[in-house]
Amino acid sequence: AESGDALAHYELSCFHQNGKGVEKDEKKRLYHLVEAAIGGHPGARIQLAGYEGKNSRFDRMVKHFIISANLGHDESIQMLKGCYKHGLVSKED
Repeated sequence: AESGDALAHYELSCFHQNGKGVEKDEKKRLYHLVEAAIGGHPGARIQLAGYEGKNSRFDRMVKHFIISANLGHDESIQMLKGCYKHGLVSKED
């Protein structure tokens, strides 16, 4: 992960979420998720979208879905359709 590898950061976020081989640590989990997302990992974007949605930051959630959809992640496209249906995203977004 030190070299900025998106997959390594994503896997470290999973380890910190589950406490697999490391201590459970939400701050470290989020740090590695953000680094993975910046590195282009669509799964990290999906997880960050979920985190933002749970914290009622729907504008940020939608941005993560849009970026992930632009990376070709089909699940994100479906999630954006749901957001549109609930008025959380417009066609302009």
